[in-house]
Amino acid sequence: MLRFVAPAGAPVEISQIIRSAGAAIFNGRQSEEILQPVAAFLKARHMFGVCSGRAALALILRSLHRLRPENRVVAIPAYTCFTVPAAVVRTQLSIYPVEIEGETLDCDREALERLPGDRLLCVVSSNLFGLPNDGARFRAAARARGAFFIDDAAQALGASRNGSPAGLLGDVGFYSFGRGKALAAVEGALIVTNSDDIAAGIRKEVCGLPSGSIFHSAWLLFQMLVYSVFLSPRLYWLPNSLPFLKLGLTEYDPGFPDFRMPGLVRELLLRLMEKLEEFNRIRRQNAFALAGAVERNASFTIPRPPADCLPNYIRFPLIARDEATRDHAVRELRAAGIGASQFYPSAICDIAGIGPHMAVRDFHRPKAEDLGRRLLTLPTHPYVQPGDLQTMIAILRRL
Repeated sequence: MLRFVAPAGAPVEISQIIRSAGAAIFNGRQSEEILQPVAAFLKARHMFGVCSGRAALALILRSLHRLRPENRVVAIPAYTCFTVPAAVVRTQLSIYPVEIEGETLDCDREALERLPGDRLLCVVSSNLFGLPNDGARFRAAARARGAFFIDDAAQALGASRNGSPAGLLGDVGFYSFGRGKALAAVEGALIVTNSDDIAAGIRKEVCGLPSGSIFHSAWLLFQMLVYSVFLSPRLYWLPNSLPFLKLGLTEYDPGFPDFRMPGLVRELLLRLMEKLEEFNRIRRQNAFALAGAVERNASFTIPRPPADCLPNYIRFPLIARDEATRDHAVRELRAAGIGASQFYPSAICDIAGIGPHMAVRDFHRPKAEDLGRRLLTLPTHPYVQPGDLQTMIAILRRL
């Protein structure tokens, strides 16, 4: 197959990378100065750059724990990216998994109301695939227990709920800019908050982080150029055929590095932000086309965002009627050159060795585990062509 559509991503032009590299070398601007236009766009009073989403979450958790040192429990969705529990474990805190609603991919309403009041430090949302969670419910559940609310918008840059940007629905939030995110700078994350107290703690943590080495910057520049060229479906088949690259693989690893956002990423991010609304508009159009074509398909259900929700759909989620149907659909789609994905391998409850880090003995969540067996995602990014949509629709209808 010499044409393969990547599961997710965002185009990056080589000229953008070259200009960003030149600016990072010669301008010498401070990070706060560089990020100010981004902060203004997101309506965030305080913004900080670090190397990755998991590093951002770990730094936030350390900052909040300094404010409430007696509280050590972090409530997170039972189905979310493995980097979330990895960040909790990295900060030596305990995990409380919250059950999931398959209909919306949000946390279960009753499960949020049953959150423990004892030693709860914070509640974390997920905003999977850019479908914003009900921030008001998260905030109310956290406030009732004297806890913080972290709005994890790693996948939801540009999405909103009731007119408020995802990432700023809580006390503090963050965005990620890895390869499969709404904007792809290969690495990097932004922490945002409108709280002066939280910002002061985060600033101390960020100031204590090392900067990336010049060798890392050179390697990062190389990765950006490779990503820019090979994301195209005409060439993506090549990296996709190399298993050692581990494309799309989700791993649980609390031993991740943390350092400040490289200057190259900060400069590139400024240029990529100009395309955010256009990219998200295209993703929504593709998602709506897929939803309209498969909504009467008995083999699949579509998680439905509420009316007050504006998703960015970095991927289009489908829930198959059973695991066999999901696996068959993924095989058929990938054989046709479509980067369909089973997404996260399991609920966080089923991560090997996670038990000792849980705050409760009974930490299995059946809805989340069932979702992990039936969920698949389809690409929506700007490289998806009308013919690709027709291919996806035809295969799903056949199933």
